[in-house]
Amino acid sequence: MRRDPKRSDGKKTFSDLLRSALELFATRGYHGVSIPMISRRANVKPSTFYQYFSSKDAVYEKLIEEAFELFSDGMNNIDDSDSYRIVESFIRSYAKFFSNHFLHFRILHEAVYLKRNLRRKLEQILRSRVIEKLLPNADEKEVRVAGWFVTGPIRFAGIFKSLSGERVIEESTVRDFVEFIVNGVDPNDHVLDERVFNVDVKPLAVETSSTKAKLLQAAERLFGKYGYRNTMISDITKSAGVAAGTFYVYFESKESILEELVMSTNRNLRLTIASVIKNFTDRRDAEIAGYNAFLRFFLNHSNMYLVVRQAEFFNPNISRNYYDKIFASYLPPLNRAIELKMIKPLKPENLAIGLMGIGHFMGEDLVVYSKTSPDQIKDYLSLLSEYLLKGIQKKGEKESNSKK
Repeated sequence: MRRDPKRSDGKKTFSDLLRSALELFATRGYHGVSIPMISRRANVKPSTFYQYFSSKDAVYEKLIEEAFELFSDGMNNIDDSDSYRIVESFIRSYAKFFSNHFLHFRILHEAVYLKRNLRRKLEQILRSRVIEKLLPNADEKEVRVAGWFVTGPIRFAGIFKSLSGERVIEESTVRDFVEFIVNGVDPNDHVLDERVFNVDVKPLAVETSSTKAKLLQAAERLFGKYGYRNTMISDITKSAGVAAGTFYVYFESKESILEELVMSTNRNLRLTIASVIKNFTDRRDAEIAGYNAFLRFFLNHSNMYLVVRQAEFFNPNISRNYYDKIFASYLPPLNRAIELKMIKPLKPENLAIGLMGIGHFMGEDLVVYSKTSPDQIKDYLSLLSEYLLKGIQKKGEKESNSKK
């Protein structure tokens, strides 16, 4: 910050600039905002902006700092008296942060995607204030898996709702998440089918000869390597080995090829998972087998995962459509499993979002940030299945007793 305003008019201008930047970054994303836009919204000249901030990055970093302070303050309210209270106070604190500071939530969500050091900072807050309180003696792998299981549902609920502009996480969602995380979904003592750890997912057989297919493959490769924003249509046509004008025979714009890539990934992912889980009659087995198929699919096609994540920040409607289709595919089998008493009577819509959230952050961790080997998947899913079936409370109690 260049100028520390002392007078009331200077403080108002500073506040107006910050508020304008907050609203714009939250709705348009970092790359969709310029200094003239911020100045115009604050009803000042661009030259006035520079009296307070040296650059767009400077005001963006100020807002990220505010967002982290608000988030961290909420995490300071975690009640660590027992497992149930840790989970409940965390879920409620996160839901409150989302609802009361929606614009800061949006900025923080994009910032941790754009800057890995900020992602590490956020993960460390969650680890130290939630996971390590639940599992104080856990090893690194247990902490990692518990992070997906405990924090994934509510974090993804925020993402899912924000994509359609919803600003409230309902009380029923909070209650179901707490019950699910603390006590698991298994109403009895289900013994997991060991076949869930040995599913076979082969790379997709992709048609490569047509011009459209060549353009799609080039876009997937370039978006994955350089990012959507940094890839031009001319880059795609050059990589595909076709004339520049040929692109517009098949796609109206760069955004339209992004949408086709995302939705074809969605179709192929759902088909892959369906082909695996059809071999399991119990939904508890199918959930773990489905996670296995999900991870193997994206480890085989890691660029696709990166493309899907990028769509969220360049066209939220594409991303919402992607998640809506996955959400809809969850509901019929979850309803049936609850009717058959395979799964506890939680609201299927809440459970679907929770399960998607676990998968979302597990995939981000294992596919994007750590490039996990397929041979390591079984160890992670074996741990996750314990949490999923019986919850974090029982796992935490076992660990505590074993250390006495």
